[in-house]
Amino acid sequence: MNKKLRMKALCFILIIYTIFAPLSISTHAEECVPALSDDTVVGSRFWELFFGEEKKDNEQILLLPGGEVFGVKIRQKYVTVTDSYGVPALKNGDIILSVNGEEVHSASDVKRMVQRSGGSSLTIRALHQGSELAVEIRPSFENGEYRLGLTLRDGAAGLGTVTFIDPETGLFGGLGHGICDADSGEVISMESGEVCGVILGGIHKGESGKPGELCGILTDRDLGDLTVNCECGVFGIITDLPGTAEAIPIGRREEVSEGEATIISTLKNGKTTEYKIEIYEIDRDSDGSKSFRIRVTDETLKALTGGIVRGMSGSPIIQNGKLIGAVTHVLVADPTEGYGIFIENMLNYSSLPEQQKAA
Repeated sequence: MNKKLRMKALCFILIIYTIFAPLSISTHAEECVPALSDDTVVGSRFWELFFGEEKKDNEQILLLPGGEVFGVKIRQKYVTVTDSYGVPALKNGDIILSVNGEEVHSASDVKRMVQRSGGSSLTIRALHQGSELAVEIRPSFENGEYRLGLTLRDGAAGLGTVTFIDPETGLFGGLGHGICDADSGEVISMESGEVCGVILGGIHKGESGKPGELCGILTDRDLGDLTVNCECGVFGIITDLPGTAEAIPIGRREEVSEGEATIISTLKNGKTTEYKIEIYEIDRDSDGSKSFRIRVTDETLKALTGGIVRGMSGSPIIQNGKLIGAVTHVLVADPTEGYGIFIENMLNYSSLPEQQKAA
C-alpha cells in the first residue's frame, strides 16, 4: 500500500472512531484495559509495529529487557467450583452466579450466606457447560458451622518472570502465556490484580516427565498493578522493580533466525543472569504463545535447573542484540526444550481492549 492510500485509510479509520467512540466508551468501559490514564498512549508507541511502517533509526521501539521474578495475585471475575463432593449436580469449573437470588462476587460471599441461612434450604444458580441451572441445597452443620459440601475459588497467585518494561510508560509484560484455571486449563477471567515481590527459596530441578519449578514466597511489597491476563501473557503498570538493564530494540518475527540466542532469568542470589539457548522450528505465522522451539545449551543452567522450569516463563529472549520474545513452555518429556513467543505477539495484546482480543 503506497503512502497516499495509507493516509486515506487512516483518515477513514479516524472518522469512524470519532463517530462511534462515545458509545463504545460508555457501554464497555469496564472491559477496556486501564493500562494508562489514556490507553492510546501505549497504542501509539507501538503503531509502527502493527502497521508495518518503515522506521528511522531514532524511531526504533526500545524496551528494557526483564528477567526479574515477580509475584502475581489476581481476583477472578467469577466464583468457580473446584470440588463438589456434597452437590453432585455441580461440577468442577462451574460458575456460581447467585445464592437465593443475591449475586455473589467472592467465596466469602457464599460462605456468609450459608451461615446466615441457619440450615434452611438455599437455591444456588450456577453456569454449567454454558447453561444456567438452579440447585436447591440444605446446608449441613459440621464442626460448629454450616457447610454446603463445595470447594470454591475466587482468585489465584503465583510467580513468573518479567519480559519487558516500557521505559516511557511503565507498561510491563511477563509470562508470555496466560494464568490458567488449574482444572479447566482456561485463561482465568480477571477482575483485578496486583504485582508483588518474591523471596526465592530454591529450585526443584526438572527431569523427564516431571517439570521443575522455582520455589518462592510472595511478599506484601507492592510493585504495581496487573490489568490484563490473556493467552499471550500478563500486562500492567510496574512502579517499583529494581533493574539495571539498558533499553534495547525489539526484533520482529522476520528477524528471528534459527541458531544461538540467550535468555535472561533470576535463579539464584536475586540477580539476573544470561544463559545460552538455541532457537529452531520457527512458525512465522504464529499469533499465540508457541512461536518457535528453544533448546537450552548452557551447561550452567542445566546444572541449576535441569533446563526450563516453572517460574521461568516470561524470561526475555535476546538475539543479535534485540529483544525477540520470551520463554513460555517446557516440554514435559525433556526439560531442556520448550517454546518461545514472538515479542510482537505480546506487544499486540498489551495495548488492545479485551473485547478485541477475544474476537
